[in-house]
Formats: sequence, structure tokens, C-alpha cells
Amino acid sequence: MSELRRRGPYARTRERRATIAQATLTLVVEHGHRSVTTLGVAKRAGISEAGLLYHFPSKEALLVAALALFDEQEMSLLGPGESVAAAPTLAMDGVHRTNIVHLYASLLGEASNPEHPAHDYFKDRWRISRAQLARDISLLQETGEVSPAVDPEQAAALIIAAWDGLQNHWLVDPSFDIGAQLEALIDAVLLRSPSGHRDNTHRVTP
Repeated sequence: MSELRRRGPYARTRERRATIAQATLTLVVEHGHRSVTTLGVAKRAGISEAGLLYHFPSKEALLVAALALFDEQEMSLLGPGESVAAAPTLAMDGVHRTNIVHLYASLLGEASNPEHPAHDYFKDRWRISRAQLARDISLLQETGEVSPAVDPEQAAALIIAAWDGLQNHWLVDPSFDIGAQLEALIDAVLLRSPSGHRDNTHRVTP
């Protein structure tokens, strides 16, 4: 019974934080991150502004939580070994969520400051993404779809770095075909012949 009492407040805190993060993400998608306020998020989440600030002490912390939730929701759609094939489609779908892309770019610009809430978020995001991609590349090597000459960790780092760079290119020129370019990059890094088609299996609903 004492263990349940100890876990109860923690579970409620986690649930409240998840509700706030979802409310923030919804507002970002609907109106863009510049329009988000702590009071607006509190109203959407059904709590007081003081209660919100207890969990997230700033607007920046809220935006980081919203972006982390978006990542979690996207990655939950992928099974083992699927991230490589799905990457071009995820990139293409992602940029069409314009408000999310603008939030990502804005936070990334601030993340070089170790004191900014986005600093640790991006470090963790890239670490987790590299690890997942490297595991999936290793699985493809086991099935003979990727050459054993490829270093999975190095390939994963290059793909993720290119993805971010291509997304920035798209922000400046939305006519840029990020899906095709990322697919070509992945084929080159994994020493594969051009795919010739784009995987649509994991298209995310806007």
C-alpha cells in the first residue's frame, strides 16, 4: 500500500505533464509556435497557469515538450528495421506540417546554448535517433539488403545530419523534393543502387 501511495503522485504528475505537452503540440500545429502562450496552453489543458508553470517553468520548456511528444508519436509508428525505408516518406510528410518544422528550426537555432531547454533535447534526440537507425541498418545487413562494408553508426550519423540539412533547404525553398534527395542520400551512404521508388507504407496522417 505504501508503494502505491508513493507511485500515485508520480503517475499523476507524469499524466499532467503529458496532457500539457499534448495541449502545446495541438496549439503549435493549429497556430504556430510564436502564437503559443503559457496562458493559452493552460486553458487548452484545463488547468491554471500557475499549475502549468509548476510543471514547465517557461514557454521554451513547453515547446521542447511538445516537440519531444511529436517525435515520440512519429517513432511509435515504426517497427524494428523500418526506420531506413520510412525515412524519405517521414521527411516528406514532416515538412508538410509547416508549423512543426518551423518550431524545430527555431529551437535548433537556440540549442547551442547549454542553458536553453532545447540543448539537452537535441542531444538526446540525436543520440536516440542514431542508435535506432544504426540498429535498423545492422538488421538490413543481416538480411543482405545492406553491404557489410557499411559502418552502421557512421551511416546513421550521416543520414540524420543530412536529414536536418535537407529540411533547412526545404524551409528556404519549399519546391525542393526532400523525400527524393534523402532517399538518394541513404542509397549512397548504404552503398545501394538507387531505390527507384519511395516507400509509402508508413505515411503519417497529417
